Amino acid sequence: MKVQIEITLQSGETTHISGSKRDDWQGLTNPCPECGSCEFNHFRVTGGHYGKQGSSVIMRTDYWSVEQTLFTRCKSCNEILFKHPAFDLLFDPDGENNAVIEM
Repeated sequence: MKVQIEITLQSGETTHISGSKRDDWQGLTNPCPECGSCEFNHFRVTGGHYGKQGSSVIMRTDYWSVEQTLFTRCKSCNEILFKHPAFDLLFDPDGENNAVIEM
């Protein structure tokens, strides 16, 4: 499954970001459908409700927390198994500084 979204940058120019998910791959517990490897480069973000207890900042587990996968690629064959469209926003939209993708 692939998705492409057109966005307008602050400069007024438009660009596209894209996401994809292999329908034949169910997650990190499954091998890569291309080569069978079980080693992946995997990026995720987490968020939640944070508060203060005394002088320490703590994550409040009695409130919501969230984890979202942004990118997963097979370490052996470099097949992209999952890419959230927001992953493109972490780097230059024209792709010149996508250092993470160049692993």
